[in-house]
Amino acid sequence: MPRPHRLSTAARAVLVFCLVYLPILAGWIAFKHYYTHPLACTGAKLAALSTDAELAHCHYSKGSVNATFVRIVVTPAGVYPAHSGVVLDDNRYTFNVPITLAMLIVTTVLMRISWRAWSKALAALILGHLLYTYACFLFQLGFFKARIGGVIYSSTPPVAVQLFWDFCRSMLIRFEPFLILAVLILVHSLTTAKNKAGEAETSK
Repeated sequence: MPRPHRLSTAARAVLVFCLVYLPILAGWIAFKHYYTHPLACTGAKLAALSTDAELAHCHYSKGSVNATFVRIVVTPAGVYPAHSGVVLDDNRYTFNVPITLAMLIVTTVLMRISWRAWSKALAALILGHLLYTYACFLFQLGFFKARIGGVIYSSTPPVAVQLFWDFCRSMLIRFEPFLILAVLILVHSLTTAKNKAGEAETSK
């Protein structure tokens, strides 16, 4: 008897996924710039604050955020302003969003997830993207190369920044659907356990 139930649950999961994925994908392609533009510019501002730089411009163009930074560079030859531009493509860190949202909806239908768990999972998704944009701009700001008085001055990001950036691009974004799904199920399980404990305490 349990076997048909498992097959039924799997069939429902596949059906719900097929029904919601394409609409989510189409909607995401059409409206993602309303999400990525302010998010990436926020990451750029945080990176500028972390490096004593100034975010001069941050605008959206053709699926990418273009950020221009101004920072003061101290060299033996004197103090000079340095400009650097960073282009961040939306697809580099949001390519998993449609499948992540589809997986969340499937899990919600099967497990009757609460709105609180959903909001926590979405907050984790946004936080992950913010960390990625912050790490990207922070990493790019670590590079500097200029010719001043016939001498070339250059720098590279600190090791800690390089490791942070490697983690965000290699682990955080690639495994995003499973990480967000884990957050959803964990919060749901904790909320359910808390509610059951409260009901048991009330019934005494």
